[in-house]
Amino acid sequence: MHTKKYALLTILLAVVVSFAPVLTPHTAPVVAQEGDNVVVIPPGETVRLGLATDLSNLIPGPGLDIAQAAELAVQLFNEEDLLGGFQVELVVEDDRCTGEDATAVANLFASDPQLVGVVGHVCSGASIPASEVYEEARIPMVSPSSTAGAFTARGLDVTNRVAFNDNIQGVVAARYIFNELGAERIVVLHDNSSYGEGLASTVADTFEELGGEVIAFEVIDPEEQDYRALLTVLVEEAPDLVYFGGYESQAALLVEQMVEVGLDAIFFSDDGVYTTTFIELAGDAAEGTYVTFGQQLGDEEANAEFDALYEEAFGVAPDELGPFHAQSFDAANVLLNALLEVAEIDDEGNLVIDREAYIQAVRSTSDYEGLSGTITCDEFGDCGSALISVFVVEDGEWVELEVPEELQVSSSDMMEEEAME
Repeated sequence: MHTKKYALLTILLAVVVSFAPVLTPHTAPVVAQEGDNVVVIPPGETVRLGLATDLSNLIPGPGLDIAQAAELAVQLFNEEDLLGGFQVELVVEDDRCTGEDATAVANLFASDPQLVGVVGHVCSGASIPASEVYEEARIPMVSPSSTAGAFTARGLDVTNRVAFNDNIQGVVAARYIFNELGAERIVVLHDNSSYGEGLASTVADTFEELGGEVIAFEVIDPEEQDYRALLTVLVEEAPDLVYFGGYESQAALLVEQMVEVGLDAIFFSDDGVYTTTFIELAGDAAEGTYVTFGQQLGDEEANAEFDALYEEAFGVAPDELGPFHAQSFDAANVLLNALLEVAEIDDEGNLVIDREAYIQAVRSTSDYEGLSGTITCDEFGDCGSALISVFVVEDGEWVELEVPEELQVSSSDMMEEEAME
């Protein structure tokens, strides 16, 4: 069995790769037995990875960004011919960020006998139902951007992410709102998605634990375009801040309509709003908006090289589309590195992948130096950064602010939370 990991970051940095491991036939035959949970790829055919993203609904820009970053990772991998002549094919499907479409995509992927893993899904409300299909089919998934706590909390073997966890994002957001912005009375809104509601609930609960007052906790319909009635009612409550758990389009409408109805309050949101599209949609109303996002802890030189390769390949800078390209590149590489650990070539020249071994290899990822930071998966599949950044819109640009260390979620905080659960 091939056991040595190969970090594709060395390719990105143009380091000599003459010592990269290449899969070669084993001297002892590897023969797939009927009933074995294995994937057998005949010579000349591809091993496939699925990628499920939103290309046409809530976040098409960030969704495309994620697809293109993973495509670049697969391209670099194939150029090095690390699978002994076998190539990896990325199969991209649009799940529209909905549970129903995500389940349909997951069933499509599960029906493909040569598909071994999935980059995605992108939205938590898509990843959670899709993961039930993958758990049964024994297909590991690595999401670049599904941050809802419930995604990994269910203890499934196949669910992994390189994105941060909303159980952390929500706590840090609430602490920052209370301690740094000095808000005492807030309104919390969400879009009724697994992502938005879960994050909003964490913010509300943490804010109240800190001594703040949540004067309203309301759902907005993401299909609606007019939130003025709700916002007008909130004017009378005079909140210090409005927190929104959701995505860019609804956030842009909210900040514009807050100005229109005279709701003078800080607007604070999440990674689903941390896009250039939000600023473009909201215009001047975006000024002073706060959001949270996972700290980018990867090597700056590697990220700059990635950005250049990405723009050369796709004709657009990654930041113009969305914020999760580094995580998507890393998610794809986690799957590719794990594939190198378990793939074998049998005496007939077939590529053989044991699904259970592959699931374990993905979950066992440790100390992988990715673009987004060092990636080590815990027992639940949380593999990415546990540090949160705060950004504010100033002069039409996102500007990162300092987050005091004491506001971050420590390991002791997480242990206390797990003990209570």
